[in-house]
Amino acid sequence: MISKRQIKDKIQVTVNIRQITGAMQMVAATKMRKAEEIALQARPYAKKAMTLLHHIFAHAQQEDLLELSPFFKVKETTASLLREEKICLVVVTSDKGLCGAFNSSVLRAAMRFREEHTKAARFDVVTVGKKGKDFFLKRGVPIAARFSYLSDAVNASDIASLVDFVMNKYKSGEYNKIFFCSTNFISALNQKVEVRQALPLSLESLEKLITDIIPKTGRYSEVGDEEKLEQTPQPYLIEPSARKVFDQLVSLLVRVEILHFILESNASEHSARMIAMKNATENAENLIETLTLELNKARQSAITQELAEITTAKEALSAE
Repeated sequence: MISKRQIKDKIQVTVNIRQITGAMQMVAATKMRKAEEIALQARPYAKKAMTLLHHIFAHAQQEDLLELSPFFKVKETTASLLREEKICLVVVTSDKGLCGAFNSSVLRAAMRFREEHTKAARFDVVTVGKKGKDFFLKRGVPIAARFSYLSDAVNASDIASLVDFVMNKYKSGEYNKIFFCSTNFISALNQKVEVRQALPLSLESLEKLITDIIPKTGRYSEVGDEEKLEQTPQPYLIEPSARKVFDQLVSLLVRVEILHFILESNASEHSARMIAMKNATENAENLIETLTLELNKARQSAITQELAEITTAKEALSAE
């Protein structure tokens, strides 16, 4: 049977753990509020940018200008169908652990996607975050590029190198499809892992992205009712030339799309860590209660045994 001293030591260790997890919960909650605020405030801007991109795409499609930009998905021909797939999967994880199932959910989805595209002529993995890098290196999966140690409040300059790498590789033809495996922030208690195609752009993918940006309920949900996607493309007078406008504007809007993915993942990471630390703190408190009850039972058992020994000794003396 475990001694009272051992139980006391366990209680003290659990109390120390509770203090650590409680402090980490407070820190994660502070970072979560900041990251959540940034992600939510960026959603209306991202929606406007993607809506504009949708309109440009529809106009280019109507005017047969899709060939002017490499980012647009042109109508598939026999030659394009026979072209070998060269895929780049950008896996967005965290640099630090202690965030529950945040990383494992992303990595499972990434591995599942990789298995589904084993017939691709080329399949490269790009990692954002130390956890993803360690995961793929341990399994012998080649990594084309690694990006890590982003700030807690991600901004455009933090991901500039990632965006430049992805867009340059796509423009050069090394990849003809770019996918992002990341977590979409729904609420502090709910995050969803999704694999989304970033390039090339298509009307269907843009419509889905625009729909997913604004939540159905909660904060900023009213933004979704402000404007609806128009089915008929708007007429545009493009100056100085369509090629120049497409090259610059579409490139900037794609950067907004990628930044949106990273902001959502960042907010999801801090939310997952806050919930994980909250659960750890509650588990520590429950364990302290259980150990305290066990300690009280051990004390009561010791007292009862001592009383029994005293009573037995008294009866023995009286008998003499």
